[in-house]
Amino acid sequence: MLRREAAIVLLLIWGAASSLHAQPTKFQQLLEGAKKERELILWSNTPEEDVLPQIVAAFNKRFGLNINVSQVQMGTRDFTPRVLAGLQAGRVEVDIGQGSSDTVLILNEKNALETFDWVGVFGRDFPAIKRRVDRVIPEFRGKVLDYWHLAYCFSYRPDRVKAADVPRTWEGLADPKWRGQVVLNQAGSPFHYFAPFWGAEKVLELARKLKANQPVFAKGSPGVAAAIETGQATLGAPTIGQAAFGKDRGAPVDWLLPAEIPIEIEHFIIPKGVPHPNLARLWAAWITTEGQPLFEKLTKNGLAWAEDDSFLARRLKQDKTKYRFIETTQQNRIMDKTLKQISEIYLGK
Repeated sequence: MLRREAAIVLLLIWGAASSLHAQPTKFQQLLEGAKKERELILWSNTPEEDVLPQIVAAFNKRFGLNINVSQVQMGTRDFTPRVLAGLQAGRVEVDIGQGSSDTVLILNEKNALETFDWVGVFGRDFPAIKRRVDRVIPEFRGKVLDYWHLAYCFSYRPDRVKAADVPRTWEGLADPKWRGQVVLNQAGSPFHYFAPFWGAEKVLELARKLKANQPVFAKGSPGVAAAIETGQATLGAPTIGQAAFGKDRGAPVDWLLPAEIPIEIEHFIIPKGVPHPNLARLWAAWITTEGQPLFEKLTKNGLAWAEDDSFLARRLKQDKTKYRFIETTQQNRIMDKTLKQISEIYLGK
């Protein structure tokens, strides 16, 4: 009798375990939803158009999909108002974009973001997802992901200047010997990233000196990199990704790290009400974890954190470069205010 009861208990336990095992996980449910959505709409300049197909092919192979990514080349200053306009009209037309903390702050305040259980859904398959969630400003956690880092360098034309003569400080760009030879981002980046740490007035004083040195102005980091590549300027401060990407393509440029650099998180942003939410989240989770090495190899955009096996982290350690990230929304507001002031200095008469 006892043996029969024991057998029944074992059968019940086995049945319960089998039933539990048969239940689809949240990840499996999301994957099945992604298979039905089939198209991802990306509003971003990253990845570059010529490397995107390789990333899409790797993603499709990894998950047994055959999706298409429709990319619209777009900077964050266009992305933000278009997302907000779509929400107001009740029709969001994008799945994924990216932006630094100022973009995320605006979207968060406008209630354009929603919290998602990234670790609960993807933690087993992509353990690194917890770092991508936790590394952003506390108010943004669960709403956006740590994607890659805007780390700035000095890019220059080696046919015009030797590496030994390139300045190693940001103040060095304002030296009169570089009059008319430095290209600056007309929007004010990257100097505003220093404001929470240097103080806004020191940053603004440097901006005035730079303006007095008759610089070339360009639109965004891609514009800065392009001005150096085409010879409009001798040196400037694009992101490391832009500089390294150009050098690898054979552009007549090189780059180095000054003693201190500003770094800002470029976040993965999935607004509320996107047309393909499952596919967007699967893409975001994969490309920021398991797919990150491929993304970095192709785009040269990496992560600065010491615990990540990234080209950027290794280079910062090798050069003993000082860097800091903003950690609060208050620091973000200081940075954002300073950015507007720098832009007014640059573009004012």
